[in-house]
Amino acid sequence: MLDHKMDLLNPTIYELLKNFQLDKVYVKGEGSYLWDDDNNRYLDFIAQYGAVPFGYNPKFIWDAITEVRDKGLPSMVQPSLPPIALNLANRLMEITPGDLCYTTFTQSGAEAVEAAVKLARSSTKKPVIISTINSFHGKTLGALSATGREVYQTPFGAPVNGFIQIPFNDINALEDVLVKMGDKVAAFIVEPIQGEGGMLTATKGYLKAVQELCRKHNVLFILDEIQTGLGRTGTLFASDFEEVEPDILLLAKALGGGILPLGVCISSSQVWNDEFGSLHSSTFANNNVTSAAGLAVIEELTKDNQALINEISKKGDYLFNKVVNLKENYPEIIREVRGRGLMIGIEFNDFDDCGSYDMTYLTDKGGFTALLAGFLLNVYNIRIVPFLNNPMTLRLEPVLTISYEEIDYVLDALETVCKIIEKQDFAQLYKYLVGDYSKPNEIVNYRLKGNKIKSSQLMEGEKPSKKFAFIIHYPAPEDVVLNNPSFERFSRQQLYEFMKWQSNTTEPGIVCHMPAIKSLDGTVVEGWLIGVPFGGREIMELPNNEVVDVIAKAVDIGRDLGADIVGLGALTSVVTRGGRAVQGRGVAITSGNSYTTLIAMDALYAGAQKMKIELDNAQGAVLGATGSIGRACALMLSDQVINMSLLGNPKHPTSSKNRLSSLAQEIFERGKRRYQKQNYSGISLWLNNLVVILSNKNKQKADDLLIRINDNKEELELDYIKSLCKYVNIDFPIKMSVDIANELAKSDMIVAASNSPDYLVYPEHLKSGAVVCDVARPADVSPRVYEERNDVLILEGGLVSYPDKIAFGPNLGYREGVSLACLSETVLLALEGDKKDYSIGMKLSLETVDYLRFLAQKHGFGLAGLRMGNEEIDDKKIEKIYQNSLNLDQVDNL
Repeated sequence: MLDHKMDLLNPTIYELLKNFQLDKVYVKGEGSYLWDDDNNRYLDFIAQYGAVPFGYNPKFIWDAITEVRDKGLPSMVQPSLPPIALNLANRLMEITPGDLCYTTFTQSGAEAVEAAVKLARSSTKKPVIISTINSFHGKTLGALSATGREVYQTPFGAPVNGFIQIPFNDINALEDVLVKMGDKVAAFIVEPIQGEGGMLTATKGYLKAVQELCRKHNVLFILDEIQTGLGRTGTLFASDFEEVEPDILLLAKALGGGILPLGVCISSSQVWNDEFGSLHSSTFANNNVTSAAGLAVIEELTKDNQALINEISKKGDYLFNKVVNLKENYPEIIREVRGRGLMIGIEFNDFDDCGSYDMTYLTDKGGFTALLAGFLLNVYNIRIVPFLNNPMTLRLEPVLTISYEEIDYVLDALETVCKIIEKQDFAQLYKYLVGDYSKPNEIVNYRLKGNKIKSSQLMEGEKPSKKFAFIIHYPAPEDVVLNNPSFERFSRQQLYEFMKWQSNTTEPGIVCHMPAIKSLDGTVVEGWLIGVPFGGREIMELPNNEVVDVIAKAVDIGRDLGADIVGLGALTSVVTRGGRAVQGRGVAITSGNSYTTLIAMDALYAGAQKMKIELDNAQGAVLGATGSIGRACALMLSDQVINMSLLGNPKHPTSSKNRLSSLAQEIFERGKRRYQKQNYSGISLWLNNLVVILSNKNKQKADDLLIRINDNKEELELDYIKSLCKYVNIDFPIKMSVDIANELAKSDMIVAASNSPDYLVYPEHLKSGAVVCDVARPADVSPRVYEERNDVLILEGGLVSYPDKIAFGPNLGYREGVSLACLSETVLLALEGDKKDYSIGMKLSLETVDYLRFLAQKHGFGLAGLRMGNEEIDDKKIEKIYQNSLNLDQVDNL
């Protein structure tokens, strides 16, 4: 199979199967088991949705088919009378309820539904077919119109005219429709158990009441037993439980014995009409070969006084009771158990606040049962396929000949799943995706390590008046662990593999709903975190248009939730050109970079003070100075620090040099304006000192400099300033370089704000006693720095304290009441009711930074504690780092 294209049958489904490692190639089937092309054996617990009733390749079915061949019977002789098809029709008449007798054979369940709709309309001369919401009757256009799932219908122009849906198990709803429009209704079609809808079972008395209503209003009663019929529920037909007698009965799936496709629409003599009989036909109907399989199925089920069906009933009770017991043991995990016989559904509770953004995201995108199916298949060799219609329900529908031992094996595996979910050891469910197929030997309790969503407590009558949304992703492997504590069991390489796997899904999803955040002034907002499935490497390396398209979808989700403003987290602002690529979508956008810059610089200055660094004499550096945040940080740093290194991208030296020169020019223009206001610090202080030096050496040059400084129309060109430095023999205060290692080694205060997906700062790069504020996501500073350098202070951006101790579930790895500055900017703008775009593009306005400072003070936001190594660091620990730097300096001076 290696030279074959694997996606030719259905590329859409193939991608789902491949993504969750469900894409096995099965080359052998026998009984309850399948073997793949590597000779691995799997216990099949889905039986092709009930279409493989007696396991794979049952001998008695093949014997019946072989007998047709050996006798030389013709397979098809339409419209003549094939003997085996006629025999099967007679047997169906004998075993089906009431006076059902006329059979219309088909090749599928959907075709049987189509035949029933045509038969009902031709018999009653009325157009309307009623079905139930959440039902499933097939995917041909007529059957799809009866199917009560809009998601299946909309792309195909269904339902066509003449179809309406009412709630399942609601006899009053049916009566209301029949009273109002019974003279237009041809039939009501219903399943005894909504299999595809999540194993929803008809309540006791419902089908009987349906029959009575239909008789009263002269409406045909169509019973769809395509999945439930022929022993699946522990009786020959599921309707036997209420002894109902439909006008039309539909069968398929099990009727073909798991070998051939075969369905039937069987009706009473009162329903049959010549118009249908003369105009409806099918080339492959009344087929001797398929009918031989169907006849063998009927004989197997009815022999020995239905001994097999009696055994199915016992096994069904055994399975159901074991699953109910599982629910009783794990009530927080399992919401409901439904079904009958060997047709059971286990509905799990949603994971909207489970201590893991990934599980919440998976739930939102309908991927939970796919993950579970992949886990069971690859770890326990149990085949259970995802429930595409009901993504939180697991379907247990084994072959009718399943053994008790096989049932126990599956239930033991499901109990392990429940233990994993209960203890929030979610990495156990994901590990097969990164190559670890071992069975869990120890399930660790991570419940205490994960945070729950915690919102502001509101007084009676208080409610959110504004809304926001914020887009997040995992910049680096450590972020995965921070937001999923159990992932600490993964190696760094496995975390990278996990993020790469996650990027195969290109749909954004909601990972957290925050009900309320209350400002100091009493304003309340609610918001959502929306995850995009990209790691730092993927978001930077995948085609930009594809990534931006996903982020745009996330913006649209926020807009449709009613958000007044949508914020861009981590690298989503970078790849959208500071938000420009997702503007104009009917909602305000902020990159969050302005408040990020402000808080980062507050943290840097706080760290410098604690490390006893004198700003006037310090050497500063900005790594990633050509980026949006880096540029703004450099401008703000120039207000306090004179000597600076602006560091660009070594991979693009020419463009970096040009952009760094432009930034240096901005720095001097800012210094010039501050000089005019007599704010003497940083570059403005340096300009004042230069004027003094020139005055003592050459008054004419000093006067010329003063004229240029005070003339708002005159720029302080870099070449001019450099010439003055050369004249008075002093160093030009700003270095523009791509030599990261050399410049960092001289620097006391460093802002790391690159967009690199890889580490740039290593232990050998840093000066003893230095302070680094790493605002980059993913981080610029390598973990080796934390391990090998106890004499430098590494601050992980700037964290923001909130007025209340709120928490966004896992809270991005932070403690209650603390969060990221970029998220906080979004919240602040929402609290203020400011619906304009902010922090857009590569050049942040420092006026916006000042505006955010004002909003923060107004609403009670501010710099939280300093953070290093994924934990907040107190003054005692910082003092220790400072003392280590002094000791190291003493050693170096020996």
